[in-house]
Amino acid sequence: MTSRSLSCVLLLLSVLGASGALGARPVPASAADGMAMLQRMETARVRGSPSVLRTELDAQEAKAPKDPMPRLYRAFLALPSDESFSEFKALAVLYPENPWPHVGMGLVYVRWKMLAEAGPPLEAARKAVPGFAPALWADGLRLQADGKRAEAEARLREALAKLDTPRFRTDLGLLLAGRPGGAAEALALLSRSVKDWPEQPEALQVLSRLAREAGDAKAGAEAGALLVALQPHDKEAHRRQAEAWLAAGDKAQAVKMLERYSTLGGAEPAALATWVRLNVELGRPEEEEKALVRLSAATPKDAEPLLRLATLAEAKPDLAATEARLDAAAVLAPGRADIQVRRARLLLKQERFFEAVMAYRAALAAPERPVPEAAEEFAQLSRKLRLPAAPAKGTLEQIYDRVSLGLVALYLEHLPAKPDLKGNLKVRVELDATGRATKVVVLYDSLQDVLITHHAQVAFMDAQYPPGSESPEYQYVFRPPR
Repeated sequence: MTSRSLSCVLLLLSVLGASGALGARPVPASAADGMAMLQRMETARVRGSPSVLRTELDAQEAKAPKDPMPRLYRAFLALPSDESFSEFKALAVLYPENPWPHVGMGLVYVRWKMLAEAGPPLEAARKAVPGFAPALWADGLRLQADGKRAEAEARLREALAKLDTPRFRTDLGLLLAGRPGGAAEALALLSRSVKDWPEQPEALQVLSRLAREAGDAKAGAEAGALLVALQPHDKEAHRRQAEAWLAAGDKAQAVKMLERYSTLGGAEPAALATWVRLNVELGRPEEEEKALVRLSAATPKDAEPLLRLATLAEAKPDLAATEARLDAAAVLAPGRADIQVRRARLLLKQERFFEAVMAYRAALAAPERPVPEAAEEFAQLSRKLRLPAAPAKGTLEQIYDRVSLGLVALYLEHLPAKPDLKGNLKVRVELDATGRATKVVVLYDSLQDVLITHHAQVAFMDAQYPPGSESPEYQYVFRPPR
């Protein structure tokens, strides 16, 4: 073989080798495929499942170890960490014709606010693949971060013109949403974007606001509902969504949002009060009660939730719960006469006359929210019990004799209707050091005449005892006269 022939053979082998090497170079992902993967990454982050995607990428790399794209995508998944930047830089050296590592480096620099450094790698990406839409998009983000809003808008529009993808629509829409006169176009862009890709919290929040501002409360609420679905544990998102549903006129959905807001720990009184009000309007007393309990806990100095709870309990009827709510309200607002009157009337229903007397007295002494009917109601109760006009006073024996007058009068008054009425009544009056009665305890009552028993309790409670007296016990024997 001649020297010339040998040279030709070597040249041919060289060309074939070069062609084989070039043919072995992996093909970069297209702009559309790469952006679709970046979208999957954002969705995984929002859904809290990036590890699942990372495992998938690991499997892809094991299957095709010479393909740099799984490594690139893993770096994007870790963006903007030092590790991701190092990986982008290494891959850019190994595969300078692949635009994606350069885009990755540019995005890391943008996230790190190193905007001057972000320009060269993005320019390298555009040189590697002229008009590469992801590089134009990343450069638009760089310009926006640098405060060059007009240039950023132009670059994002350029990227969107080359590739119509949700990510580009979103970023252009968010930019326009903050520009005077840009709301209408921003609303259209974001509406299309979240329709194709709903896992975008920021886009959904801005879209919801823009729709409400444009007068489309329903569209705003629907966008907000998607946002809440992405943030199921965000109580404030639920509170905002309740407001959005209310603006759209959907009370039932608003109630659901407020209930979830409370379950998540939300305790803003205005929101809880709205929850109460909506349950009233929707005729849901059981849910209203639940809301009132939360509102009462959030407003521990406000008696109104307790009063409403008392009303709901009384309607069941649950007298024990009603009394407990009214008692708690009276502690919070001791100066309110209306609360004491409600207590007195409840006690009257149960024929607990002694306690009713004390409640009416507290009502008549209270300075706030007087009840005009209370004075007459108390007068009627006093006549029913034959309460003395003035308290008994003197020695312990004199007090006993004075109280007995009223008791005997009541007894004789009841005998015509109950000729067999008889029995014993024994009470103990607990006194403090000054001689003031603190408690009247019924020790024995075989008479079982509620008016006589309660007359005795009131009379002995009102009596004026000598200071330093031992707590006396008084007993009466009632027998019909022969």
